[in-house]
Amino acid sequence: MLNKRELEFSKIIAYAHLTDRTCELKHSKEDPAKNHPAVDYLCQYLGDQKTGESNTLLQIPICSECVDAMSDTDWILVYCVNCNESQWIYRPLAKMNYPEGNLVYWLDDCPHCIEVQDIYSKER
Repeated sequence: MLNKRELEFSKIIAYAHLTDRTCELKHSKEDPAKNHPAVDYLCQYLGDQKTGESNTLLQIPICSECVDAMSDTDWILVYCVNCNESQWIYRPLAKMNYPEGNLVYWLDDCPHCIEVQDIYSKER
């Protein structure tokens, strides 16, 4: 267990690694993510489905606009951990009903991943 001083030091190191990093979430085609400097990390522990252990920490650099969107309940982020694709969904106009309180949906496979898997399985 880290003490308070070690925890603060680890945060400083993490933020120092953001230097020259850009947001890794999807932005519009007219305004690509490379134009957005990273200011924080979106973190999620990934677990092994067989053992139930969460031993891998996924750290995604994000910009200030994405941080603001995360605090706005009208927006939901859908993120695929398989291909690292992301999409922002505006809840009031969404076709599906997304329950309140969920800010990020972590997908094991997105529609793109499934399409690629189908293409490879048909080629065999």
